[in-house]
Amino acid sequence: MVAVTNPDVESVMTDATQPAIRRIGVLPSASMIVGAVAAAVWLWLYVMIVIVGIWLVPSVVGFALALLMFVYLTRGAEWLERRRSEVVFGMNIPIPPRTMSSHSGFRGWFNQIGLDISSARLWKGCAHHALRLIYDLLAVGLALFLLAFAFLAPAAAIAVSRSDVAAGLSFIPPALAWPLAVVALLASVAIVVFAPLIDAKIDLWLLSPSPTAMFQHELNALAEARMGAVSSAHSERHRIERDLHDSVQSRLVSLAMTIGLAQTKFETDPTAAKALIAEAHDDAKTALVELRNVVRGIAPSILSDRGLDAALSSVVQRTQHTGVSTTLNIDLPRRIPAETESVAYFVVAEALTNVAKHACATRAVVTVRLDQAQNTLHVSVLDDGRGGAQITDSANATGLRGLADRVRAARGTFAVSSPAGGPTLITAVLPCAS
Repeated sequence: MVAVTNPDVESVMTDATQPAIRRIGVLPSASMIVGAVAAAVWLWLYVMIVIVGIWLVPSVVGFALALLMFVYLTRGAEWLERRRSEVVFGMNIPIPPRTMSSHSGFRGWFNQIGLDISSARLWKGCAHHALRLIYDLLAVGLALFLLAFAFLAPAAAIAVSRSDVAAGLSFIPPALAWPLAVVALLASVAIVVFAPLIDAKIDLWLLSPSPTAMFQHELNALAEARMGAVSSAHSERHRIERDLHDSVQSRLVSLAMTIGLAQTKFETDPTAAKALIAEAHDDAKTALVELRNVVRGIAPSILSDRGLDAALSSVVQRTQHTGVSTTLNIDLPRRIPAETESVAYFVVAEALTNVAKHACATRAVVTVRLDQAQNTLHVSVLDDGRGGAQITDSANATGLRGLADRVRAARGTFAVSSPAGGPTLITAVLPCAS
């Protein structure tokens, strides 16, 4: 899931328009001229793909290949156009949301192609690219025509008026040719200088997402975040129940039975009763340790008291004791919101628990980095284990489903790469907006 943060789309688009309206100069003009040159070749490529695709309709394979080429060319052209708009006009146009396939492998790739073809973003990108190239070609062509007229018209008018051979030919008189040449030259320069502003308008019109699309995507993101929060809470409740049942509850039952036996032997066999009381005391201390571990899994106090760095250092140290050499690379120049810290902590803690219990790994690397430009926290856990980890709904999901739900509830992204034989890489990107 990709989260969209608080988009007031119309205000963003208005802010992005201002640099484009005010900016004229060598770079926009050069971009338009390059666009006109590219149009002379690139538009023919699009036309050929369409012609070949229509011609190959009876051949399913040929038509599919032509369609794939069209999709990838259009996606690449959209990416290039966005970079050009950003460099030339200084615009940072919001990227329309792209619906991603929920499948993986070949099925996911095939499904993604279908989603792209049916999306408005692809066709708006195609229309933008074609319209801008045609506009640049016409604008630069008109500018060249006016420039040629400015330089050739006076000479042609003088030559026609003074030549006996040209008797019978009509052309504008030299007295009119000179002012028209000046006007044509000024018009040519004006086109080259000011016509790129229309390029910026075309960029803003067809590359920007519609407010309706952004609003709908935001609603979908909020719905998915709510589902993730509900699922995460459900998984967390079951985890706590399981931990209490498997550790603390059984230890307390054993403690109660030991104390009961001590009571029965207190008068008849004081020595045995004292031994049972000592055993019960040890069980009580063990139960306290196990209860602290359960509580730590709910809300680690070190996280709120000393921050994510100290909390993860504690997790890494515990993992070291299991025989897995673990390295922590953390770059946090400032404290981040408590919710983000909590999610990042549980991602690392659960991932390292899986490494110690299931991965048969000898080494793990934890990397936590704050991207201040994007205001996002990047978390990754890499191990050299046997791989094969997957996000499933089965009982052997090793907590990955719960982590995915927890990250989704925080409106972040979560991914697992774990081919058979390893290595396994778990990554999470979390927004840090307070």
